[in-house]
Amino acid sequence: MKNLTLNDPTQQAVLTHLSETERLLSQVATKLSGRPKHAEIIAMPDLGIAHNCTRMCGGFFTGAQYSWDSDVPFIPVDATVNVCGTALFKVKGEMSIETFCEKVKSVLADTSKYTWNYTAGNHFASLVKSNGEYGLPSGYYMIVHASANEFKYNDEMGLYPTSTVWYNSDIQIESNGSRYLRYIYGDSAIRFYEIAKNLIEFNTERNRYFVRSVLGDMFDEEILSIQHYGMPNDHTVCIGAQWENKIYTLLTAPGKPIYLIKPTKDFYGSPHGFGLELKHPEITYTPNGISFSRKNFSMGESISIGHDAFNRCSADPDKLHDYVSKILSVCPGDIVGKLHQIVSFSKDGLKIWNNI
Repeated sequence: MKNLTLNDPTQQAVLTHLSETERLLSQVATKLSGRPKHAEIIAMPDLGIAHNCTRMCGGFFTGAQYSWDSDVPFIPVDATVNVCGTALFKVKGEMSIETFCEKVKSVLADTSKYTWNYTAGNHFASLVKSNGEYGLPSGYYMIVHASANEFKYNDEMGLYPTSTVWYNSDIQIESNGSRYLRYIYGDSAIRFYEIAKNLIEFNTERNRYFVRSVLGDMFDEEILSIQHYGMPNDHTVCIGAQWENKIYTLLTAPGKPIYLIKPTKDFYGSPHGFGLELKHPEITYTPNGISFSRKNFSMGESISIGHDAFNRCSADPDKLHDYVSKILSVCPGDIVGKLHQIVSFSKDGLKIWNNI
């Protein structure tokens, strides 16, 4: 395992369990290949609790890259693969809060082409502003964060491990008694990856379509589009980890500045944000799932942010830049932009931040 975390108490607890996930991945690869094979997990500085309990019950956490070597294609299905990322666009001129809100509400109401999920989970659509810091041109921008919701629970083309998904009858289980790894292999794994690969472009175009619909004539240019959740190849799953060596968004917390980072050296991947930590970093596996925050969680459940787990540094804005510096000390990069959130749509509804 490659440890790029900041080794806070939550990360230390997670790393213990990721070591077992790495062993199980190697075990499956070795069994299928008929000779010794290995897996490697790269834990990012934002390693932490996942929103999806199915993922954690199966041994996968947010803020890591999972890779394995195998002669026979296989996919660990509890990585709950889909695709998710961020995209940033320049706005022509100055867009008012009222206009932005009106346009976003109108586009969200139209689900004839896509089933929007900018107001679910940790996703959002925000109007932000650059004051020219770190070289990013001053002006208004729109940033979005979302996944390909259309493929999440699609029985014929979806990738989530539901009881009705197309590959359900092909799922195999590798167990060590206290932990398990569910996977598919062979033709099912090949088809799975082909879908996952196509979702990268799908999500890119999905975000682009949404923003163009919102901005209309005020659309200027696309600054970046980068995924931090998906499969960069047929033997790797990234969960909250960007795999492309290019400028990326470093998400912080609701209402707080968003940074643009350009990797500089020793690129193993990049973190997508600060991640979620626990007040009581004790994580144990139970016969029916996983336990933390003094609660038991089962497959299919979701955590509550702000109750079961918390955004790192969200309560202390004075430490925000210091925490970014810590992240860049283990994943080297230069800050090339800082975006101040003005208004955002998320699961918490409409929030006006007025950070102009």
